[in-house]
Amino acid sequence: MFELHDLTSTTIKLIRNYRVKIKKKLSQHFVVDSRLISELLGNILRFKPKFVVEVGTGLGMLTTYLAGISKYVVSIELDSSLAEVATKYVYEAGVGSKVDVVVGDGVKLLRGGFRDVELVVSNVPYSITGPLINSIIKSNCRAAVLTLQKEVADRLVVTPGSRGYSRLTVMVNTFMNVELGGLYSPKSFYPKPKVSSRVVVLRRVREWSDEWVVFEDLIRCLFNQKRKLAMKVLRRCVGVCDESILNDLVRSRRVYELPIDTLLNIYSLIYGRRL
Repeated sequence: MFELHDLTSTTIKLIRNYRVKIKKKLSQHFVVDSRLISELLGNILRFKPKFVVEVGTGLGMLTTYLAGISKYVVSIELDSSLAEVATKYVYEAGVGSKVDVVVGDGVKLLRGGFRDVELVVSNVPYSITGPLINSIIKSNCRAAVLTLQKEVADRLVVTPGSRGYSRLTVMVNTFMNVELGGLYSPKSFYPKPKVSSRVVVLRRVREWSDEWVVFEDLIRCLFNQKRKLAMKVLRRCVGVCDESILNDLVRSRRVYELPIDTLLNIYSLIYGRRL
């Protein structure tokens, strides 16, 4: 579907030519698997985006393909030396006029200057997975196409009562529809990470507003004690409340056994919020 060159040789060539120092603390692993790039682009095309925000420019290879299927790309890179390499690469590829490489923190910028964007794309650095997903939720972007650590991706779709059911599961599924894509081994990246990765597509189903901060705080408090009986934890998190209105919802279940709809109903009943 897409004409993709030898990503491994190009990656190694760029690293050597520009003397790129790979920073482990920034979880820098560059995609070298054309199958992964093809899957990402195929999912992106479903949304027909005109404006794309990429978090984590890397060497700029995915960025050039994004410029080929959209009108404008803002690509955010925390590492200024990588941003310089990527800028040169996208201009050499002939798409520089459609791309702005911005040096900065993508997690912060999504929640600040880049709100209500059409699409966020990222081969997510493992070190910022949680904060980036949180920013995607709060940015009110229409959708996101991501490559995540497999363990994190799987946690997004687990059912209540499962071991991986967490605050992240609840928050993501409250605001986004989650679709899992292909699974990729460490060989799909250079240098190889220690874990496998998975493509994840998020599609907006509910808008974020500041009114949801109370819900976020409630979920955080509950899941800090997720193995305990939900009613006992609610007493600690909320304080005085009319437990009679919650008994039918909570019963004798533990926090990690409560479905998302039940958690939303609890929030609505306690705080009088209309959902």
